[in-house]
Amino acid sequence: MILPRLITALVGVPLVLLALWWGQIPFFILFLGIILLALYEYLTLTDEAGWPILKFSGLVLGGFLSISIFLFGTQMSFVRSPHSEIYFTPTAISAVLLLLIFPALFRRKKDDAFQSVAHTFLGIFFVVWGLSHLYLIRDIRPDGRGLTFLLFLTIWAIDIGAYAGGVKFGRTKLCEKVSPKKTWEGTAAGSLAGLLTAFSVRQALLPEISLAQTAGLAVLIICFAQLSDLAESLFKRNIGVKDSGTLLPGHGGLLDRFDSFLLTAPAYFYTLVFMFPSESL
Repeated sequence: MILPRLITALVGVPLVLLALWWGQIPFFILFLGIILLALYEYLTLTDEAGWPILKFSGLVLGGFLSISIFLFGTQMSFVRSPHSEIYFTPTAISAVLLLLIFPALFRRKKDDAFQSVAHTFLGIFFVVWGLSHLYLIRDIRPDGRGLTFLLFLTIWAIDIGAYAGGVKFGRTKLCEKVSPKKTWEGTAAGSLAGLLTAFSVRQALLPEISLAQTAGLAVLIICFAQLSDLAESLFKRNIGVKDSGTLLPGHGGLLDRFDSFLLTAPAYFYTLVFMFPSESL
């Protein structure tokens, strides 16, 4: 079990780090693929569990929403303007909802039509909306690269620290009915690892950010990463599966690997917008 996890990490981690460093189109291409595959895992699991879902429509409209956030919310593209930035993404969200509901009105089988819309819309927002904020974080000027590294490396440190601490010291269950293996001891170890990593990234890439700001961002990441991880675990528990997929040997699916970002990325981005308003514009 350790060898497949190690091989996957040796291939995947450098690829992600290179995309984070380059930014722009390489970053967009890699993470659009990750987002669509994670959404496909969500839709597939929901479908296999017998929940009504609009699988094809969900994947297409999820891709549309993610691309629109990139094109009209960042300076990486070539179509940014004040009007498009302010209005296009809300328009895209409204279009997603309309394009899910309108065809449902004309379906032959209407018993579960609204349930299928609800499950699909939630999946698009849970996966696509959250992860697409990574485009916006990476696009923050001039510190998007450092702030994105801060987010990723802190979350990875939390995961590694929580796993190691849980294996070594884990006794008290954190939320057994949602995620039986998580413990308070592992959470504490992961939190400590996240704090230390955040300060290390600040020292290397973000010296202009104060220690207090770094501590605040680290605490936010730690809290939301735990909530995000538990939210995805709750989904899998309701579905009745252990992993979201088998794409990554030893790691499960992409939704499993990026579950900590689902709620954390939006919370982190909007915190940065208010903390550094001149940089995020």
